[in-house]
Amino acid sequence: MQFMPRQRRRPTIDLSPLVDVVFLLIIFFTVSTTFREGTGLPVKLPSSGTAVAQPTGPVEVTIGADGRVALGGTVYPSVDALAGPLRAALEKADPRTVLIRGDRQAQYETIVRVLDLARSLDARGVTLATRKGGGAPGGAGGGEKGSGRR
Repeated sequence: MQFMPRQRRRPTIDLSPLVDVVFLLIIFFTVSTTFREGTGLPVKLPSSGTAVAQPTGPVEVTIGADGRVALGGTVYPSVDALAGPLRAALEKADPRTVLIRGDRQAQYETIVRVLDLARSLDARGVTLATRKGGGAPGGAGGGEKGSGRR
């Protein structure tokens, strides 16, 4: 009796699951990465005669629940103390817009005073930063930062 020789199958590796896992890792790290300005190293840039100013984006004014206001990392005790620094920031800003980030416990009067100050300094637009949410009264909801135009 004669037996047929067994044919050996070469083992193969299916790459489809590996590609799926790699794409999921790429998506995960892309979504979870936070982008910050600056490199963390103090650098003194050289000057150039042909440099062109880049758009800076809106000037951000933050209003705390206690009534203090902040501009560019500097905290001011009141809206009146903010007038000079806001004027200087708007002169450098391109476009001349103001983004107001107010705590939901901040007094409405303080927000209105910052709005009036921005308008009196010829701001081209004022944006109020809000959180995307259910829209329920009392500020319920959560999510990402959005904005409401005024």
